[in-house]
Amino acid sequence: MRVHVALTPADASGLALDGWAAVVVDVLRATSTVVAACVAGCLRVIPVSDPEAARERADGGPASELVLAGERGGQPIPGFALGNSPLEFTAARVGGRTIVLTTTNGTAAMLAARSASVAAVAAFSNVGAAAAWTLAHGRDLVVLCSGDDGAFSLEDTVCAGLIVSLVTAATRTELSDGAVAALALGRYYDARLEDLRQASRWARRLSRMGHGADVDACLRRDVTSMVPIVDGRGVIVPGPAIPAVTPASGDLAR
Repeated sequence: MRVHVALTPADASGLALDGWAAVVVDVLRATSTVVAACVAGCLRVIPVSDPEAARERADGGPASELVLAGERGGQPIPGFALGNSPLEFTAARVGGRTIVLTTTNGTAAMLAARSASVAAVAAFSNVGAAAAWTLAHGRDLVVLCSGDDGAFSLEDTVCAGLIVSLVTAATRTELSDGAVAALALGRYYDARLEDLRQASRWARRLSRMGHGADVDACLRRDVTSMVPIVDGRGVIVPGPAIPAVTPASGDLAR
């Protein structure tokens, strides 16, 4: 299996994803939020490019069925029902409803993933299940890191590295340079994810903005076996529960 990690959006630009399995990562906070929304029983998540596109997508739809959600610069968008906090996306708020979501970084990566043959959404909260989903499909893998305003994001790369580590332990892989770099960071932070509260620039900034509880929630590992699936239109739907791959199970499968 070939494994590549696109460390920034620029690294992903122009990639031919046909035939590949793509996994989108935006730990702080878009993919963590999408995982939480799917666990809470949303019907689907529709990622869009910007707030205006979100309003247009939701225009005329019944408020009881649609939820506008998103952020810019880490802050909620005026007039939207929800922001981009995984703690907001409860069953009472999103159960059985369609979420139209736009975020600074994550939704662009979700839309890019739709050109892959199969695609899914990952965060620390479902990283083991995301690795299992990848192995079940048996395709070459690309992990799309959403980045930080186009730049490298430490927490996204660590999450990608954990996926690479679990996949590499379970099957033969051919790693790109991006995957090797992510793997090294994933292994370093594997037992110390809490250190990302201070090591990650975006984690520090979110905490200063009053979103420290979100950071704590996003750094929790393997709390669900839900793997949201991205279809060819870019629409995300809750996937089936997938037993997580762990380092021990990966070693056994090797």
